Amino acid sequence: MSKEPTVPVGLVEDLPLAVSRNPGTTLFSVISSTFGDAAHGTPPEWRRAVRAAAPAGAAATVRALLTASHPWAPDSLALTSAVGAGAATPVAEELDRLDPDALLGDLGERYGEHLPAAWRRVADRPGEFLTAYRTLARSVWDAFAPLWHQADALLGREVERVGAAAVTGTLGTVVNDLGAPVRYADGRVHLPHTCPRHAAGTGRRRLVLVPLASGFGACTYSAEDPGLIWIGYPLPGLGRLGHRTGERHPPPAQDRLDLVLGPVRAALLRQAHRRPSVSEAARHAHITVSTATYHCDLLTRSGLLRRLRHGRETRLCLTDDGAALLDLLA
Repeated sequence: MSKEPTVPVGLVEDLPLAVSRNPGTTLFSVISSTFGDAAHGTPPEWRRAVRAAAPAGAAATVRALLTASHPWAPDSLALTSAVGAGAATPVAEELDRLDPDALLGDLGERYGEHLPAAWRRVADRPGEFLTAYRTLARSVWDAFAPLWHQADALLGREVERVGAAAVTGTLGTVVNDLGAPVRYADGRVHLPHTCPRHAAGTGRRRLVLVPLASGFGACTYSAEDPGLIWIGYPLPGLGRLGHRTGERHPPPAQDRLDLVLGPVRAALLRQAHRRPSVSEAARHAHITVSTATYHCDLLTRSGLLRRLRHGRETRLCLTDDGAALLDLLA
């Protein structure tokens, strides 16, 4: 059995961590989920809007690179050049920076002379591919940008949540409850799969968290930069975006529980003392049952909730840890 790949980042008490509000990472996740095989949990109505905006030829070109057999993409195509830089780079600037020679260099470093067939076609005409990719990415961003702007307040709260966790010494819990198959333990980030250069260097790296407004199961990560590792994960509260006209939104969260867990999970945890069903909890939080189920699964995995059979229904119940967290922060 192969050893699980890990990346050193340091002990939790002095974890060198930052949060990046990078739009390009969300855009690439939307593209991967809509035109590739990535299961990022992008809502169907969002995918339909993106497909309607995309030129057919460009979408077909990119899809060949996003199948399960070779899902890797260079950081340049993933629009992540600004991750870790401190300030987000507009999508238009990221796309303008794409360069055929740099793309060929990335492919050579990753695959050497053994390019997969789809990437070989790209390497034969890198300029033509990048033109098609820019066309697709711009059309997708034109369709998706309104949702990204709606997410601005949620992104701000997420920065505050991570900051509060740093102050209270709970960063390890936050990193392990991102909703992504990446975990932190003993000063190292554990990856589900190897990625290029994950083992490069011996010193610890900075960890950059990148909230994604693209879907409830979104997960991307990269360790190609020897100085940092970044992890993309579902933005807490994402279920409140793109609602139907007239659907009620939950009120903005203000207390410490919301900052640590995110407003949706905090609302579900508060309701758990009533032992509601998932549908009852969803109705109270003004979210769909599927969204509530997703967040309840994460709360259960983190040991804050448990499920109890009650006749033909399943009820949500606080664990001792969940009750203690409510007493401490709510």
